[in-house]
Amino acid sequence: MDKEPAGSLCSEPSDSDKPMPGKCREVSLDGCRKIGSGQKGTVYRYGNELILKVYDIINTYRDVEREIALSRRAFVLGIPTAISFGIVSLGDRYGAMYELLGSETLSACIANNPSGLDYYAGVMAKLARTIHSTEAKEKDCFPDARDRFRAYITNGLARCDRELADRCCELIDGMQATRFLIHGDFHTSNVFLHKTEALAIDMDRLSTGDPIFELGDMNYYFDKGKGKDPEDTDPYLGISYRICREFLNLFMRHYLQTQDEARLREVTDRAALLGDLRRINRYWKAGALTEETQSKVDRLIVEMKKLLERVDSLDVIRQKQK
Repeated sequence: MDKEPAGSLCSEPSDSDKPMPGKCREVSLDGCRKIGSGQKGTVYRYGNELILKVYDIINTYRDVEREIALSRRAFVLGIPTAISFGIVSLGDRYGAMYELLGSETLSACIANNPSGLDYYAGVMAKLARTIHSTEAKEKDCFPDARDRFRAYITNGLARCDRELADRCCELIDGMQATRFLIHGDFHTSNVFLHKTEALAIDMDRLSTGDPIFELGDMNYYFDKGKGKDPEDTDPYLGISYRICREFLNLFMRHYLQTQDEARLREVTDRAALLGDLRRINRYWKAGALTEETQSKVDRLIVEMKKLLERVDSLDVIRQKQK
């Protein structure tokens, strides 16, 4: 039987296969400009032509290699993405180099030119539609996005409201299976504007599923400023919470290609429900809830119960087919 290639989703290499940092080219961040950050690492401008993504210390060589392999697979399937040309080391951390001359993250574009918000929302929506219209083959072995959100329920909501968790599981279990791709971590710091083309990076959560899961992730990132000063800057995206919410609203209109407020509210409610599931999971990831985080979770549960008075299904694809 042929051995699966490195980075395949169908097999996991053993730790003994992982090179030590010293076997990679060693680079330094001296003089580099930070241009974005995310769940797994930080992105820097490295010289005039290169982009360097530095992974957090918990990420192994194989983690980086796997993400690069996923990016190549996504590129072959037709998704506009940047392909790394090499893995480097920075002390006890790994990095991936990209050649993206004259490019900036959409977060940086928005921060530098907030008057162009509608244009950038349209660029992001066009890229999302390209990704979501790309169908994988069964042999590609991409994970099912439903499983990720089931895990959010098990590790978060189910620990504080079993009845509500069961209701959310019912909605996810009632969704139709699909092999259309979703990025899985789709936000403006993971999209570069290269001349006039939008390119996605951070492909390690590439999966299959209904686009509503992507929209739920976007709700998680762009609608998390509740209770905060709207002019404060989001630490991940580098833009204010007010602009984040405005961007999300514009993105939804471009993505759904409608100005129908009822349709927009219908899909936004579904996305908000999934975004809240991810938020509750995040609070539990730190361990037992504190008094402060318990109060935040309680408010989210109240919000979710109100949403469930209006949400009776989650699918976006099936709705479009009716």
